[in-house]
Amino acid sequence: MSYGYPAEKFSAARRALTPPHTQGEHEAVVSAFHECRAGLHRMNRSKLDENARSWIYALECFMDTEGLSVSGGESAWTVKARSLTADDKLEISRLVDQLAHWFDSQEQ
Repeated sequence: MSYGYPAEKFSAARRALTPPHTQGEHEAVVSAFHECRAGLHRMNRSKLDENARSWIYALECFMDTEGLSVSGGESAWTVKARSLTADDKLEISRLVDQLAHWFDSQEQ
């Protein structure tokens, strides 16, 4: 299985999370979430090792918007990004970095 596309998308997500955030920190998180979702689309996760699956699960917990109240034309991920703590954002960055590295290493 080729992991070139997920590697590309998670590298883009990592870049989105790297300061400076010209659109603001919350929008950087939203951009990273979009890249991650694209990288994971239609992926057969049973082919991934346990570490990668656990990192994806943890990241998707952060990306989950179920139960959020969205109003005022904001996206659910924008509302979610505004609710994240500094520690949450650090953990998201760590997970994205690990996944970017893992997918990239599978292409070598």
